[in-house]
Amino acid sequence: LRSLAPGDPDYKAQYFGDGKSGKCDSTCEQKFQAELKKQNLTLSQVRDDVRASVIQNKIYEKVTANVQVSDQDVAAYYKKNKAQYVQPESRDVRHILVKKKALADQIYQQLLNGASFAALAKKYSTDPSSKDSGGKLTISKGRQVPEFDKVAFALKAHQLGKPVKTTYGWHVIQALTPVKPQKVTKLSEVKTAIKQQLLGQKKQEEMRKWVDDTSNEFQSKTNFQVGYEPPATTTGATSTSP
Repeated sequence: LRSLAPGDPDYKAQYFGDGKSGKCDSTCEQKFQAELKKQNLTLSQVRDDVRASVIQNKIYEKVTANVQVSDQDVAAYYKKNKAQYVQPESRDVRHILVKKKALADQIYQQLLNGASFAALAKKYSTDPSSKDSGGKLTISKGRQVPEFDKVAFALKAHQLGKPVKTTYGWHVIQALTPVKPQKVTKLSEVKTAIKQQLLGQKKQEEMRKWVDDTSNEFQSKTNFQVGYEPPATTTGATSTSP
Protein backbone atom coordinates (compact mmCIF):
# COMPACT_ATOMS: atom_id res chain seq x y z
CA LEU A 1 0.00 0.00 0.00
CA ARG A 2 2.85 2.37 0.69
CA SER A 3 3.82 2.11 -2.99
CA LEU A 4 0.44 3.15 -4.35
CA ALA A 5 0.99 5.32 -7.40
CA PRO A 6 0.23 8.98 -6.80
CA GLY A 7 -1.73 10.94 -9.35
CA ASP A 8 -4.08 8.12 -10.27
CA PRO A 9 -7.75 9.22 -10.26
CA ASP A 10 -8.57 6.33 -7.99
CA TYR A 11 -5.57 4.42 -6.77
CA LYS A 12 -7.80 1.93 -4.97
CA ALA A 13 -9.38 0.97 -8.29
CA GLN A 14 -5.96 0.67 -9.90
CA TYR A 15 -4.73 -1.88 -7.39
CA PHE A 16 -7.87 -3.56 -6.15
CA GLY A 17 -10.45 -3.03 -8.92
CA ASP A 18 -11.42 -5.18 -11.87
CA GLY A 19 -9.06 -3.34 -14.20
CA LYS A 20 -11.86 -2.27 -16.53
CA SER A 21 -14.20 0.28 -15.03
CA GLY A 22 -11.58 2.44 -13.33
CA LYS A 23 -13.89 2.71 -10.34
CA CYS A 24 -13.66 1.14 -6.90
CA ASP A 25 -16.84 -0.87 -6.32
CA SER A 26 -17.82 -2.65 -3.10
CA THR A 27 -15.59 -5.65 -3.83
CA CYS A 28 -12.66 -3.34 -4.52
CA GLU A 29 -13.31 -1.46 -1.28
CA GLN A 30 -13.41 -4.71 0.69
CA LYS A 31 -10.05 -5.75 -0.74
CA PHE A 32 -8.61 -2.34 0.03
CA GLN A 33 -9.81 -2.40 3.62
CA ALA A 34 -8.50 -5.94 4.06
CA GLU A 35 -5.08 -4.84 2.84
CA LEU A 36 -5.12 -1.88 5.22
CA LYS A 37 -5.79 -4.26 8.08
CA LYS A 38 -3.16 -6.72 6.90
CA GLN A 39 -0.47 -4.02 6.80
CA ASN A 40 -1.74 -2.36 9.98
CA LEU A 41 -2.28 0.98 8.24
CA THR A 42 -4.96 3.66 8.46
CA LEU A 43 -6.45 5.48 5.50
CA SER A 44 -4.85 8.66 6.84
CA GLN A 45 -1.41 7.03 6.74
CA VAL A 46 -1.92 5.88 3.17
CA ARG A 47 -3.01 9.37 2.14
CA ASP A 48 0.06 10.86 3.82
CA ASP A 49 2.29 8.41 1.98
CA VAL A 50 0.68 9.16 -1.37
CA ARG A 51 0.95 12.90 -0.72
CA ALA A 52 4.64 12.52 0.15
CA SER A 53 5.19 10.53 -3.04
CA VAL A 54 3.46 13.19 -5.12
CA ILE A 55 5.65 15.90 -3.60
CA GLN A 56 8.78 13.80 -4.11
CA ASN A 57 7.88 13.16 -7.75
CA LYS A 58 7.18 16.82 -8.41
CA ILE A 59 10.49 17.88 -6.87
CA TYR A 60 12.33 15.25 -8.90
CA GLU A 61 10.63 16.39 -12.12
CA LYS A 62 11.47 20.04 -11.45
CA VAL A 63 15.09 19.46 -10.41
CA THR A 64 15.82 17.18 -13.38
CA ALA A 65 13.72 19.00 -15.99
CA ASN A 66 16.73 20.39 -17.86
CA VAL A 67 18.88 17.25 -17.82
CA GLN A 68 19.74 16.14 -21.34
CA VAL A 69 21.89 13.53 -23.05
CA SER A 70 23.51 14.44 -26.36
CA ASP A 71 24.29 12.18 -29.30
CA GLN A 72 27.96 12.78 -28.47
CA ASP A 73 27.37 11.41 -24.95
CA VAL A 74 25.76 8.30 -26.42
CA ALA A 75 28.54 7.77 -28.96
CA ALA A 76 31.23 8.19 -26.30
CA TYR A 77 29.54 5.64 -24.03
CA TYR A 78 29.19 3.17 -26.91
CA LYS A 79 32.86 3.55 -27.84
CA LYS A 80 34.03 3.13 -24.25
CA ASN A 81 31.85 0.05 -23.68
CA LYS A 82 31.97 -1.47 -27.15
CA ALA A 83 32.92 -4.87 -25.77
CA GLN A 84 29.38 -5.12 -24.35
CA TYR A 85 27.98 -4.97 -27.86
CA VAL A 86 30.19 -7.63 -29.42
CA GLN A 87 28.77 -11.13 -29.73
CA PRO A 88 31.75 -13.47 -30.18
CA GLU A 89 31.92 -16.44 -32.51
CA SER A 90 29.62 -19.22 -31.39
CA ARG A 91 28.49 -22.70 -32.33
CA ASP A 92 26.61 -25.73 -31.03
CA VAL A 93 28.68 -28.68 -29.87
CA ARG A 94 28.27 -31.72 -27.68
CA HIS A 95 30.80 -33.20 -25.32
CA ILE A 96 31.40 -35.96 -22.83
CA LEU A 97 33.50 -35.12 -19.78
CA VAL A 98 35.29 -37.84 -17.80
CA LYS A 99 38.11 -37.93 -15.26
CA LYS A 100 40.49 -40.45 -16.87
CA LYS A 101 42.20 -40.36 -20.27
CA ALA A 102 41.78 -44.14 -20.71
CA LEU A 103 37.99 -43.80 -20.46
CA ALA A 104 37.99 -40.81 -22.80
CA ASP A 105 39.97 -42.79 -25.39
CA GLN A 106 37.55 -45.71 -25.02
CA ILE A 107 34.53 -43.43 -25.54
CA TYR A 108 36.22 -41.80 -28.55
CA GLN A 109 36.72 -45.19 -30.22
CA GLN A 110 33.13 -46.24 -29.52
CA LEU A 111 31.87 -43.05 -31.14
CA LEU A 112 34.07 -43.62 -34.19
CA ASN A 113 32.46 -47.07 -34.45
CA GLY A 114 28.95 -45.59 -34.45
CA ALA A 115 27.95 -45.63 -30.79
CA SER A 116 25.23 -43.22 -29.62
CA PHE A 117 26.75 -39.97 -28.37
CA ALA A 118 23.68 -39.22 -26.24
CA ALA A 119 23.72 -42.64 -24.61
CA LEU A 120 27.42 -42.44 -23.77
CA ALA A 121 27.03 -38.90 -22.45
CA LYS A 122 24.23 -39.97 -20.14
CA LYS A 123 26.20 -42.97 -18.94
CA TYR A 124 29.66 -41.49 -18.48
CA SER A 125 29.70 -37.68 -18.56
CA THR A 126 30.40 -35.88 -15.30
CA ASP A 127 29.03 -32.58 -16.62
CA PRO A 128 25.61 -32.30 -14.92
CA SER A 129 24.53 -29.37 -17.10
CA SER A 130 24.67 -31.32 -20.36
CA LYS A 131 24.81 -35.08 -19.78
CA ASP A 132 21.02 -35.52 -19.84
CA SER A 133 20.67 -33.50 -23.06
CA GLY A 134 23.11 -35.60 -25.04
CA GLY A 135 26.07 -33.45 -24.02
CA LYS A 136 24.80 -30.49 -26.08
CA LEU A 137 26.12 -26.98 -25.44
CA THR A 138 25.95 -23.64 -27.20
CA ILE A 139 29.37 -22.07 -26.73
CA SER A 140 30.80 -18.61 -27.37
CA LYS A 141 34.47 -18.13 -28.10
CA GLY A 142 36.49 -17.07 -25.10
CA ARG A 143 33.97 -18.17 -22.50
CA GLN A 144 35.30 -21.68 -21.99
CA VAL A 145 38.74 -22.79 -20.86
CA PRO A 146 41.31 -22.27 -23.66
CA GLU A 147 42.00 -25.96 -24.28
CA PHE A 148 38.30 -26.64 -24.84
CA ASP A 149 37.87 -23.58 -27.08
CA LYS A 150 40.87 -24.46 -29.24
CA VAL A 151 39.41 -27.84 -30.18
CA ALA A 152 35.74 -26.88 -30.25
CA PHE A 153 36.24 -24.01 -32.70
CA ALA A 154 38.79 -25.80 -34.88
CA LEU A 155 36.51 -28.74 -35.74
CA LYS A 156 34.47 -28.84 -38.93
CA ALA A 157 30.71 -29.24 -38.57
CA HIS A 158 29.88 -32.80 -37.36
CA GLN A 159 33.56 -33.63 -36.88
CA LEU A 160 34.57 -35.57 -33.76
CA GLY A 161 37.68 -34.36 -31.94
CA LYS A 162 40.22 -36.48 -30.11
CA PRO A 163 40.06 -36.29 -26.30
CA VAL A 164 41.41 -33.04 -24.89
CA LYS A 165 42.45 -32.36 -21.29
CA THR A 166 41.32 -29.30 -19.32
CA THR A 167 41.24 -28.42 -15.64
CA TYR A 168 37.89 -30.24 -15.47
CA GLY A 169 39.08 -33.55 -16.88
CA TRP A 170 39.05 -35.12 -20.35
CA HIS A 171 36.56 -33.99 -23.00
CA VAL A 172 35.40 -35.74 -26.13
CA ILE A 173 33.93 -32.99 -28.33
CA GLN A 174 31.88 -33.08 -31.49
CA ALA A 175 30.90 -29.95 -33.46
CA LEU A 176 27.22 -29.90 -34.41
CA THR A 177 26.99 -26.68 -36.44
CA PRO A 178 29.28 -24.38 -38.41
CA VAL A 179 30.84 -21.51 -36.49
CA LYS A 180 28.66 -18.41 -36.41
CA PRO A 181 30.84 -15.36 -37.05
CA GLN A 182 31.32 -12.59 -34.53
CA LYS A 183 28.58 -9.97 -34.61
CA VAL A 184 28.86 -6.36 -33.50
CA THR A 185 25.63 -4.62 -32.51
CA LYS A 186 25.57 -1.27 -34.28
CA LEU A 187 25.26 2.00 -32.39
CA SER A 188 21.99 2.72 -34.20
CA GLU A 189 20.48 -0.45 -32.72
CA VAL A 190 21.25 0.48 -29.10
CA LYS A 191 21.22 4.28 -29.27
CA THR A 192 17.80 4.66 -27.66
CA ALA A 193 18.59 2.26 -24.83
CA ILE A 194 21.92 3.92 -24.08
CA LYS A 195 20.33 7.36 -24.12
CA GLN A 196 17.68 6.30 -21.60
CA GLN A 197 20.31 4.72 -19.37
CA LEU A 198 22.52 7.82 -19.41
CA LEU A 199 19.53 10.09 -18.89
CA GLY A 200 18.53 8.14 -15.79
CA GLN A 201 22.07 8.30 -14.44
CA LYS A 202 22.36 12.05 -15.06
CA LYS A 203 19.02 12.71 -13.40
CA GLN A 204 20.10 10.70 -10.36
CA GLU A 205 23.33 12.71 -10.17
CA GLU A 206 21.45 16.01 -10.51
CA MET A 207 18.97 15.02 -7.83
CA ARG A 208 21.72 13.85 -5.50
CA LYS A 209 23.53 17.17 -5.93
CA TRP A 210 20.32 19.07 -5.19
CA VAL A 211 19.74 17.04 -2.02
CA ASP A 212 23.29 17.64 -0.83
CA ASP A 213 23.18 21.35 -1.62
CA THR A 214 19.78 21.78 0.03
CA SER A 215 20.89 19.84 3.09
CA ASN A 216 24.01 21.98 3.45
CA GLU A 217 22.02 25.18 2.97
CA PHE A 218 19.56 24.35 5.73
CA GLN A 219 22.00 22.67 8.11
CA SER A 220 22.78 25.88 10.00
CA LYS A 221 19.10 26.87 10.02
CA THR A 222 17.76 23.61 11.42
CA ASN A 223 17.19 23.09 15.15
CA PHE A 224 16.41 19.78 16.80
CA GLN A 225 14.70 19.02 20.07
CA VAL A 226 17.11 17.78 22.71
CA GLY A 227 17.70 14.06 22.27
CA TYR A 228 16.62 14.04 18.60
CA GLU A 229 19.77 15.41 16.98
CA PRO A 230 20.98 13.22 14.09
CA PRO A 231 24.51 11.76 14.20
CA ALA A 232 27.25 14.19 13.19
CA THR A 233 27.88 12.32 9.92
CA THR A 234 24.28 12.65 8.75
CA THR A 235 23.89 15.23 5.99
CA GLY A 236 20.20 14.94 5.39
CA ALA A 237 17.80 12.97 3.25
CA THR A 238 19.37 10.30 1.07
CA SER A 239 16.47 9.41 -1.24
CA THR A 240 17.23 10.85 -4.65
CA SER A 241 14.60 9.41 -6.92
CA PRO A 242 10.82 9.12 -6.97
